[in-house]
Amino acid sequence: MARGSIKKRSEGTWSIILELGYITVTDPETGEEKKKRNQKWETFKGTKKQAEAYLTEKMNELNNGQYIGRSKVTFGEWLDEWLRTEIKPPAKRPRTYKTYKTVIEKHIKPALGSILLQNLKAKTIKGYYVKKSSELSQSTMEQHHTIISGCLEAAFGYDMVQRNEAKKVREKPRAQEDNEDVTKHCWEKAEAKKFLAAAKELGPQAAAFYTLALETGWRKAELCGLKWEKADLEAGTITLMEQLTKTGNKAEWGPLKSGKPRTIDLSPETVALLKKHKAHQGEIKLANRKHYHDHGLIFAKQWEDVQKKYDTLGDPLQMNNLGQREYARIIKAAGVRRIKFHGLRHTCATLMLQAGVPPVAVAERLGHKVHTLLTTYAHALPSMQQEAAKKMASIIHD
Repeated sequence: MARGSIKKRSEGTWSIILELGYITVTDPETGEEKKKRNQKWETFKGTKKQAEAYLTEKMNELNNGQYIGRSKVTFGEWLDEWLRTEIKPPAKRPRTYKTYKTVIEKHIKPALGSILLQNLKAKTIKGYYVKKSSELSQSTMEQHHTIISGCLEAAFGYDMVQRNEAKKVREKPRAQEDNEDVTKHCWEKAEAKKFLAAAKELGPQAAAFYTLALETGWRKAELCGLKWEKADLEAGTITLMEQLTKTGNKAEWGPLKSGKPRTIDLSPETVALLKKHKAHQGEIKLANRKHYHDHGLIFAKQWEDVQKKYDTLGDPLQMNNLGQREYARIIKAAGVRRIKFHGLRHTCATLMLQAGVPPVAVAERLGHKVHTLLTTYAHALPSMQQEAAKKMASIIHD
């Protein structure tokens, strides 16, 4: 059983003395071993009653194996260490690291960085959320909470703090589900067909790229980073292992947002388009052997994409320009509603759910969690419920 005592140092200041048993030490001169009392001293400021309460708390922690010694590490110092060891690539995606670093430097450290890591409490964190919520959106504040909680959880794992105080915060920031945005940027089946018909008029690459985008629901960076070595066109499958994180002749790839590779089956029509595109791409390579920068990409820059002096045949497609250039032209030619590129993902998920594809299969295809899928695409579920009612009626009433 742990023992302790308090000793007055000055008015309002106390020494907290914790007895941790005995340790064996060696005399440096004689080499003789002897036992020595193992004590921990802490300074406490407050009344005697408060010091006694603090002593009781620390003794309980000792008895329960939860005691953590005092540390002068500030929250800001630990944030820097956490960024360097837990978030910096290759641990996390470069974009994640950059975003976290910006949020920490611009917002979190100026407000909370000077507080000792062990003194940061849920009430202080809650106050930070309340103050920042007046100037930042709830989705941004949810990101701040993810960073603070993740950092404190790591500190808890390394026995630097007794608990993750961010988990104790009541009414944590949460982004509201914007289902209105999803339905706004989602095509009906007829619109999707018109769009693909217009895309096929632009050539083999555009036909294959936008058909694959609608069939898989994969993100822009995932599509632009695909390589031929991961496509088994004879088996009709394609594997998503990584995503493009940097374009240009020094292209870089990073882990997927979901973190899990996935292999899916493709329709015969999409496989045929990919084969036609591969043959056409091979002709471009053969005709431009000295100029083609081959990354092994399924979708790469062709002559129409080489518009600036640093553009090179074979380099990754310019992701930030897809929505403003080629994609916009196809929408105009098809005469369909303008939706953002990410809307192809929304369209894919919605049409599959409306067609009766099991949510688990849709979630696996898109790299979603089932709960997230059902929450995001709730607008597609009423028709599924009607179909379920009909099937159940045929089972129990016929």
